[in-house]
Amino acid sequence: MARRLHLIVPIILLFAGLALRNADPAVLAGFRVQIFDFYQSLKPREYKPSGVRIIDLDDESLEKLGQWPWPRLLLAEMVERLTDAGAAVIVFDIVFAEPDRSSPQRAVESWPVTRETAEIRERVAALPDYDEVFAAAIAEANVVTGFVLLGEGGGRAPALKTSYAYAGDEATQFVPSYGGSVTNLPIIEQAAAGNGSFNSVVETDGVIRHVPLLVEYDGTLYPTLVAEALRVVQGAPTILIKTSGANRERAFGELTGVTAVKIGKLPALTDREGRILLYDTGSVADRYVPAWQVFEDDFDTSRVRDHIVFIGTSAAGR
Repeated sequence: MARRLHLIVPIILLFAGLALRNADPAVLAGFRVQIFDFYQSLKPREYKPSGVRIIDLDDESLEKLGQWPWPRLLLAEMVERLTDAGAAVIVFDIVFAEPDRSSPQRAVESWPVTRETAEIRERVAALPDYDEVFAAAIAEANVVTGFVLLGEGGGRAPALKTSYAYAGDEATQFVPSYGGSVTNLPIIEQAAAGNGSFNSVVETDGVIRHVPLLVEYDGTLYPTLVAEALRVVQGAPTILIKTSGANRERAFGELTGVTAVKIGKLPALTDREGRILLYDTGSVADRYVPAWQVFEDDFDTSRVRDHIVFIGTSAAGR
């Protein structure tokens, strides 16, 4: 009997451990993230220039260039300047869901209809629409637009700019799922080289520890903004997804989810939901370029040349 116990006890402990990990109770999950956070604080990731910059719509930029939202004519100039400076990809962490109210044709809509304004209205109608100018600048550049997905229905399906190659089970059953959307104007969305979701995944304690690469909306798989930026910068038409069904990888007969995502030449091991674990450096000033500087004649173009450039805001009063 003693000899059998030497075999039975380790097997019982092994299966108990596997069952516990598979069930992943809240106590175990909470302990695991505490350990992860401790390691992050003990040894943060060392910052090394990685070919990514953030064009920051900061408070100083709003003071110099005007309150947000800026006219799309100004954003079109920003896209042109960044393209001329050699930016590899320009990524908007902003949704342009409504027409630009500063466009001349829309500005005169609030004017009273009088004999004096009638002639001015006719002249204004011949001026270019700012959304069209912005879309034209996007079409001439390498731009990725972003959209937001919501928990419940509403909106329309975002434009899908990529295709997928699968190895295994359908990934839509594993990745974060949404039923509503806030998308860009079609004219802007269609002009872009890429289009991705910038939804973040906040955990129960309000901390972001994972970055999703894929999301699902209304039965369709979409890339996130990060994944789409990596795809467009490489000129890759397809994202390769490997799930648990590939090579018949299953745990206790269950579907265990996404295992890897390959974007162009860049492979990434993921968790079952298609997310990568965030090893953070913290905020680093070198990553940021105040937006107003892009419009200066002496702007140092080496700060964005051959970089993936994200355009977003840190301004408190935008």
